[in-house]
Amino acid sequence: MSIPDRIILTLYTILMAVVAVLIIIVSLGIIPPTTLADYATNIPGSWQYAIAGVIILLVSLRLLVAGLGGTGSNTLTIENGKEGKIHVSQGAMEDYIAGFTNDVFGVHGAKVVVKMLDNALSVRINASIEPGINIPDTTDEIRQNVKKNVLTVIGLEVKEVEVFFKHIKAKE
Repeated sequence: MSIPDRIILTLYTILMAVVAVLIIIVSLGIIPPTTLADYATNIPGSWQYAIAGVIILLVSLRLLVAGLGGTGSNTLTIENGKEGKIHVSQGAMEDYIAGFTNDVFGVHGAKVVVKMLDNALSVRINASIEPGINIPDTTDEIRQNVKKNVLTVIGLEVKEVEVFFKHIKAKE
């Protein structure tokens, strides 16, 4: 979520907290409901309240879109030179690495998370491994494959590769 979205979310949360406190105060009888009813009768015909309503609706829609991930895909900037930028979707890199990780004998169900660190990548792999497979040797093979393939395809060094085997089970 971007910084403007976080600011909007903070302001929206404060507004909702004020509304919640108001509901609590009215329900406890601290402010009589007739006072709110008298205030609400002034709303019809007042353009200021209509504008406030539109703004709250737009903020709600923006937060909904941001929450659903509709603000665009995450990209990894590979090169940012005079001739332009080269971007690769983070999801594409994760799918690519998961694909050849699953090709390692005894490994399946790989899920990958890629992060950019100072012109290098950090890769975290969660996978399952079959019983009887040597985990240290398999982990080394995965690390070497990731570093070699990523360097060949996008020209970036892989700084670290973390491999987590969540399950030891046979392929289904």
